[in-house]
Amino acid sequence: MYIFISIMFCGAVLGYLARNKKSIQKTNYVIHVMVCALLYMLGLSIGSNHFLVANFSYFCGQAAFIAFMSLLGSLLASWFVFHLFFNKSNRA
Repeated sequence: MYIFISIMFCGAVLGYLARNKKSIQKTNYVIHVMVCALLYMLGLSIGSNHFLVANFSYFCGQAAFIAFMSLLGSLLASWFVFHLFFNKSNRA
């Protein structure tokens, strides 16, 4: 874990130092292609796992529940912050 974080930190430092070079500024396309390739390989690995495919509905149900609860928690927190800080009727 620390190795990956160290590699990412070194890449961020090198990117910051070389940010004004023209060859570095063209990396957006390469990053886009690599992310698409990684997502494709992730889909292949998930599709080839028989356990995941057999229990797909179970995992989708869990994911939908987690997404719904996350959305509900975010809505409640934003409602609370709005009424606490931005509601004009509470101001004296």
